[in-house]
Amino acid sequence: MTRSNLRMIALVAAALAGSSVAAVAAEQTKGIVEQVDASRGTLRLQSGETFTFANPAVLYGLLPGERVGVSHDGADGIAAFDPHPAHQMNIDVD
Repeated sequence: MTRSNLRMIALVAAALAGSSVAAVAAEQTKGIVEQVDASRGTLRLQSGETFTFANPAVLYGLLPGERVGVSHDGADGIAAFDPHPAHQMNIDVD
């Protein structure tokens, strides 16, 4: 490998390590989507909590009324996820 390739691998590894530390420090909130604006990267839950995502692509496909989980650091959204990934006959399984 060239020195340039080794440097790129080191930079990617450092970025991944930093993102995993941020994910560990993040909190998680579950709720129902009230409003989503993927073009602005904002998500508001029915509880009134609003999150702004640096990567608005995580919001594409979310619709009002859907249950969602949000990993966040304060009002800064990190990721959105399905809070109940296991479903049986359209009933949430906790």
